[in-house]
Amino acid sequence: MLPPKPSPLNLYTLLHTYLHRLLCFATLVLLQALVFGHIHIAGCAIPMPYVYFLLLLPSDTSRSQYLLWGFTLGFAVDMCGITPGMASASMTLTALLTPYLVRIFSPSDKGDEAYLPSAKTMQWGPFLRCAFCLVLCHTFTFYLIEAFSLHNAWLLLVNTVGTTALTLLLIAAAERVRTR
Repeated sequence: MLPPKPSPLNLYTLLHTYLHRLLCFATLVLLQALVFGHIHIAGCAIPMPYVYFLLLLPSDTSRSQYLLWGFTLGFAVDMCGITPGMASASMTLTALLTPYLVRIFSPSDKGDEAYLPSAKTMQWGPFLRCAFCLVLCHTFTFYLIEAFSLHNAWLLLVNTVGTTALTLLLIAAAERVRTR
């Protein structure tokens, strides 16, 4: 027995979804490489808003897709910047934690149905807490790999806090624009 052929409407929807994701992916990589990678506030805060891409994926995305998108995004940022493997490793770890964090901060009325995580569906508080956890995980891992030791823990803490705050501010601004 042959499996049913996909309807043209489903195929169109699938194509539209993946083209939209690829456009967001490319936009975030280019913005990081051309704009945000050159911003160093006080030498310790570098915005890394490409983490926002993981929040744009639907809640029913499989863990393997999160890992694939996270690693690929980190690899693209590494290739466009001067961070050999640091963004890939930190984005892979962040992608591994994303489904759990989205589930923890998801609204209780959603149950098992799929939704797009956003400030509209999750409310601003839970959305920002979820984004904060993701960004904190990413920046801490990124700077820990860069330092490769805890010898200068104070600098690691300052870099992590500054970058997390700046990145979260950019994610909140992007989400505000997206939900309008």
